[in-house]
Amino acid sequence: MARRDLYEILEVPKKASIADVKKSYKRLARKYHPDLNPNDKAAEERFKEISEAYAVLGDPEKKKKYDSYGAAWDAGADASQGWNGVKFEGFDFDGPSGETGGFSDIFESFLGAANARKATGPRQGEDLVYPVTITLNEAFTGKKIRLSIRHTVPCKTCGGEGRTVSGRKAPCRRCGGTGRIGLSKGPFSFAQPCPACHGTGQDAGDICRDCGGTGAKETTETVEASIPAGVDTGSRVRLKGKGQAGRGGGIPGDLYIETHVLPDKVFYREGPHLKVKVPVTFAEAVLGAKIEVPTLSGGAMLKIPPGTPSGQVFRLRERGMPSPRGATPGDLLVEVNVAVPAVVDERSKELLREFARLNPENPRSYNRPRGS
Repeated sequence: MARRDLYEILEVPKKASIADVKKSYKRLARKYHPDLNPNDKAAEERFKEISEAYAVLGDPEKKKKYDSYGAAWDAGADASQGWNGVKFEGFDFDGPSGETGGFSDIFESFLGAANARKATGPRQGEDLVYPVTITLNEAFTGKKIRLSIRHTVPCKTCGGEGRTVSGRKAPCRRCGGTGRIGLSKGPFSFAQPCPACHGTGQDAGDICRDCGGTGAKETTETVEASIPAGVDTGSRVRLKGKGQAGRGGGIPGDLYIETHVLPDKVFYREGPHLKVKVPVTFAEAVLGAKIEVPTLSGGAMLKIPPGTPSGQVFRLRERGMPSPRGATPGDLLVEVNVAVPAVVDERSKELLREFARLNPENPRSYNRPRGS
């Protein structure tokens, strides 16, 4: 039977780099290692296969020969070595702390993942997010609010530890105080945090009756916050230390008040700017005028020049939304719309007909004859 291509076994393309080979091998090793698949013969065989493939492609010299000669690269090697002859050359089983690539890093992250997450020591609490709905006017001026929140605080009985210990803490009986236990599988030996003491090396003690071992108790608290002027939907105000309780003496998380600004009937928001549509009469648009326009800070006067078309936009500087960070405020964009008069009397109609005779203008330029 023809031997499978080693690149195919490691699920990498041909001519893959050593780094790519190592990365894929680590991924597959995590997936098929016998310790993670107990009593699974298929996984054990797959692990053996990828290990043998890595023994070749993970070695620069052997990889070079394999790329040149394919399956015949090891014609002179002792094929009887099989599984027992695999050598993980160039792969650090006990890499220095903080470096990737160590074989122990692969399995410690999985074999001891559940225990590592429970490891004692100060851990910051989770953050909380509370949504608050406000009007555009409240977003413009800012607002002070009071909220009733539910969050956890450290259990006073156990000090947030989740367990109570009377007197001096004794060494853990399972690991003898080392905080780690050994695990052997065939020729491999691994170390992981002790599940009994969570890596502390000390007797964990009894579960706290007041908190049930969680180290925290739920409570309701009223908090006050100031929403600054200029916030938008999605803006957040942080209340430090008002989130969930920390563990093992860790600091609590934070509370984030997230604002949701309601649409306004008059103003439309475009980032820091505000936009408003203002109607003007036919005479004001033709002759020009000074008109009052609404703003969120009171009225403002706007000069309309003669001949202003409907849809023209004017800008009032710094009359838009303020900046929560103290930057320059946005602008107010005023769009004028010419209101068509409801002509009812014959005198007004006659004046408009006279106006049309005196001003024979065709605004629909696409209807003009060619050459005119």
